[in-house]
Amino acid sequence: MAPIIALYPGQGSQEPKMALDLHQASSRVRELFTLASDISHVNLRNLLENGGREELQRTKNTQLAVTLASRSAHVRLTELGHAFAAHSGFSLGELSAYAGSGIISDETLFELVAIRAALMEQEARRIQAALGEVGMAAVIGLPYDAVSELIKDRNDVYAANDNSPVQVVISGTLKAIEEVQERLKEHGAKRIIPLRVSGPFHTPLMEGAIPCFEAAIGSLPFHDPRELVISSVTGMPVTSATQAKRTLITQLSKPVRWTKAVNTITSVKDSDSIVGEVGHGEVLAKLVRDRLSVLPLGSEERIRAFHKGTRQ
Repeated sequence: MAPIIALYPGQGSQEPKMALDLHQASSRVRELFTLASDISHVNLRNLLENGGREELQRTKNTQLAVTLASRSAHVRLTELGHAFAAHSGFSLGELSAYAGSGIISDETLFELVAIRAALMEQEARRIQAALGEVGMAAVIGLPYDAVSELIKDRNDVYAANDNSPVQVVISGTLKAIEEVQERLKEHGAKRIIPLRVSGPFHTPLMEGAIPCFEAAIGSLPFHDPRELVISSVTGMPVTSATQAKRTLITQLSKPVRWTKAVNTITSVKDSDSIVGEVGHGEVLAKLVRDRLSVLPLGSEERIRAFHKGTRQ
């Protein structure tokens, strides 16, 4: 069977009831649900089965649920005999990439997610108290370097996510985001879309969370990757446990360089491998559709169809 290059989505891919079909299909996935719930002290099956969208939007719940959905899909694919050639995750998805490649165990994964989510939420509240309302907005029609150059004179809004050559997310105070919109539109931005996000993530404004995060994860075990991992922080391979931990720490305040990561994926992909979105939905598949063909592999139905097709 063709090896999979796995892409793992981040926040924004969550939906109520996601991954419950995988839970029903696989005892190994059920064990994963139990593990994640025990470590995080959140009943994740109940959250996904009975929780509403608003409850799922809370940072801790979102990050745990999205990660669990991605890991469940990876476990199910592995259970069916599929191998992986490479891994790359968007923002939060980087942690799933680390787990998929053996850098961290599932126990460490869910400890990390719980710590990361709590600190991000705490820091976002602190920033909001100091600077006012904060958030993010998608800028459509301009590349990352252009957006970054146009707002480089500001220290309250930054280019945070390089989603694609024509989509960039800016992050900062809502006042600053509003103030730079006219300038961005004058230079070619077609639309600017506010995002439902509770913090100025992936910017220097989040640097206050780094010391606590570094201290909290310092003793957690990391290993060298078994398979290729391409970081969305640098767009380049992660080659050691030390580099992986350092990258994860700096990720809190660094932009997501997804376009660079996709360029690297394109350069290493051979004719035998298949690129799959290993997690709920098609967010990443849609972002990269002009550059890569990506199979959604986040549900039991799609995984089964893929498995059947590769065996014929």
